[in-house]
Amino acid sequence: MLRAFSLAADRFVPGQHRGIDLGAPLATTVRAACGGRVSFAGSVPGGGRTVSVRCGRLIATYQQLASIGVRRGAVVLPGAQLGAVGRSKDPRTRRPHVHLGVRVAATGRYVDPLSLFGNAPPAIPTLPPGARRIRGRAPLGPAPAPPVADPALRPAPRPALQPLPRSQPAGTHTAGLGPASASLPWTVWIGLLCVGLALPLGGVVTVRRRRRRAAAPLARAAS
Repeated sequence: MLRAFSLAADRFVPGQHRGIDLGAPLATTVRAACGGRVSFAGSVPGGGRTVSVRCGRLIATYQQLASIGVRRGAVVLPGAQLGAVGRSKDPRTRRPHVHLGVRVAATGRYVDPLSLFGNAPPAIPTLPPGARRIRGRAPLGPAPAPPVADPALRPAPRPALQPLPRSQPAGTHTAGLGPASASLPWTVWIGLLCVGLALPLGGVVTVRRRRRRAAAPLARAAS
């Protein structure tokens, strides 16, 4: 509280303060201390943007607002958002604050707001249906560092390709021969050639033997 309530018997005595000044940072949400109908929402000379709420027999007034979030005639519940704390236009209280004043509706007599709070600390006001709390964003931390690759998990490098040995003379055509066949000595080639020729010759000899065996009983029967 930046400035307390001060009221003399003569309401025309200068220096009186018909309310309390509650310091708060700029743009802090101002909520209704009591529920009722908004009787005034606008600007007042010396008080800045002002909202007054009729709460039964009392009228609660909030001044030095940066913005007004309700309209005249609207019904608000305790804890409803009325506006936000603005820059002070009070020559005595320069710090940002909200001026809370309370007066009796029937007589216009001002009452010290602290006398209405009681000894117990006030509970957190409940929000009206459909209202949303304003929450700030969580601070962003530093950007995550790129993952470090484990050297043990890296693939092994491929061996470099070695040139093929040139065992044949220059000008020899070796198209279609793989690395193993192009490097075979000439003695192996001769052996493979003999094996390739022996397979068809063996098949011819086997066929002739079968024909001779089949013809032998016919020759005997004819003789």
